[in-house]
Amino acid sequence: MVFQLLPEREPIEIRGGTTGPLFPFVVPLEATEMFIRVIALWRDNRPLVGRAPTFELKSGRDGQLTAVDARTGKVEIHESEGDIAALAEVQRLPLDSYLITLSGLEENPGPWHLRITNNDAETLRFAWVSSYREEETLQPWMAMERATTSQDSLLALHGENPETVIPVLNLGPGRLIINDPPGTRLGSEQSPVILRRRPASIAPHDTDELVVECGHVCFADRFSHTFDTNDMNRARTTLSFEVLPRCSAHDSLDDEPAFCRTCGRCPDYAAPPLDVGGPCETCGHRGAQHFDVPPDHRNV
Repeated sequence: MVFQLLPEREPIEIRGGTTGPLFPFVVPLEATEMFIRVIALWRDNRPLVGRAPTFELKSGRDGQLTAVDARTGKVEIHESEGDIAALAEVQRLPLDSYLITLSGLEENPGPWHLRITNNDAETLRFAWVSSYREEETLQPWMAMERATTSQDSLLALHGENPETVIPVLNLGPGRLIINDPPGTRLGSEQSPVILRRRPASIAPHDTDELVVECGHVCFADRFSHTFDTNDMNRARTTLSFEVLPRCSAHDSLDDEPAFCRTCGRCPDYAAPPLDVGGPCETCGHRGAQHFDVPPDHRNV
């Protein structure tokens, strides 16, 4: 891997007309050129295509910050001692992407820093990739929205749920490719959660969705699934699930709910009717075992 995708946790938000902080990036000793591909994010599926940002570059701890944008052409970046560390230029690409090229690099360990000024009135979020190979700067950034979560920030699914939609964003400047085929069981071959639909790819700026379905669940369980994508960061491509059994139907004329609600974990727990005997269809416990559920409805 010869690239850095920054910032590490999430794109940096810069309000309109303001300047962000200095961010370090690595320039390998053997590099004669460096490429930094920046994407400016506005709204989902919609780039702003407004005023171009200004980029400032710095070489060395005491080097001078030098501004460069798409209109200035090549600009000299000086080291702390005043020598030329590199020549920098910016190319504006379609859909709010920018390619910064550093050429004529000498053997200088840096540190190198980048700072961005948002010249537009709108607040934008910025992410960027640096590499000494231009093609390696086309990296995706997979971000999944957990719309339905438990208290532990897990995607909570109930057995025999209808399909659940998981929005997916691509925050990086390269196309995101998802390889898991529909029909994949998420987590393991015995998992009740099945991937029903997914996009083949998601372009930069764009959003799409994964659709999963939870089949019959006998016991509550927690597990994770790492999607097979071209995003090299496994933390971003991993989703954690909590699956909970669905209350089985109570067969009565009044169509009352069943007495067992996932051993009390479900907030809709209902005490068993006195005339109900035999094991619970959900967990196998007998009705008497559910009388002593604490007030928080958790008998675990």
